[in-house]
Amino acid sequence: FEQRVTDVLIEDGPAGRHIRGLTLASGEQIAADHVVLALGHSARDTFEMLHRRGVFMEAKPFSVGFRVEHPQGLIDRARFGPNAGNAILGAADYKLVHHASNGRAVYSFCMCPGGTVVAATSEPDRVVTNGMSQYSRNERNANAGIVVGIAPQDYRQDQAATGPVNPLDGVAFQRHWESRAFELGGGGYLAPGQLVGDFIKGQRSATLGSVEPSYKPGVLLTDLNQRGRGSLPDDALAAIREALPAFDRQIKGFAMPDAVLTGVETRTSSPLRITRGRNLQSVNVAGLYPAGEGAGYAGGIMSAGVDGIEVAEALAAAMLGITAH
Repeated sequence: FEQRVTDVLIEDGPAGRHIRGLTLASGEQIAADHVVLALGHSARDTFEMLHRRGVFMEAKPFSVGFRVEHPQGLIDRARFGPNAGNAILGAADYKLVHHASNGRAVYSFCMCPGGTVVAATSEPDRVVTNGMSQYSRNERNANAGIVVGIAPQDYRQDQAATGPVNPLDGVAFQRHWESRAFELGGGGYLAPGQLVGDFIKGQRSATLGSVEPSYKPGVLLTDLNQRGRGSLPDDALAAIREALPAFDRQIKGFAMPDAVLTGVETRTSSPLRITRGRNLQSVNVAGLYPAGEGAGYAGGIMSAGVDGIEVAEALAAAMLGITAH
């Protein structure tokens, strides 16, 4: 507990590579023939260490976008009609998807009824947003990620290269846009924001309307578009501009002019996968069990928990010499 793993101990033998333990930041080494690697999707230092140690991993798709905030009452009325506000129903949620004309898929992610937009950066001079709801779900705004799917070929750092994309290229892509968000926010960990109406029109926002953004330490209104110098890749911005009016046809008022977009959301899932075989061990380091979201095998709390159960069962079977099914 309260220790940082800085290295893995791997033994090369006639039968291949096998995990033999871990090194902690204190210098202590822990011997182990079985290690569960349950990383978060932002464990970038560990990703880099594992890559240096030759643990096989591969680039995977993920999504980037913004948080959008509306009055919770608007979502309640659109979803529940005359029953909006009924205590039994509570705060309404939604799931939306739009396939844009440029081939990008735009969808709502991690919708938080009666929730808040929260700061989620893990590195200096970068801005990242996320969302959460308290158990009561009674905050004034509804928020959700409005995100666009990104494939490894989109974020390859060396565009002249061929073959598989470097698995760390997704991290570099995330860092670029998180640094840009820090810059657009004015440099003080304020998040860059824009009113939905202005974003669709492609004009800078100057003043807030009826929606007060919940992100702390605050939101600096700007122009998230700025072709070639925007807050996200141009094709992602174009897809979101097209998707917002389409979402308005499903939830009346979704494209209300003074709803607020807050940037950027880049940590929707892990940018890489630490590939494992049918026995749930690393494909090239026996005894190493990549698990959960950071390893690329889950996309949230529930799926990470289920994956952890499956890994625990596979580990127990291996220790007992049983073939897992």
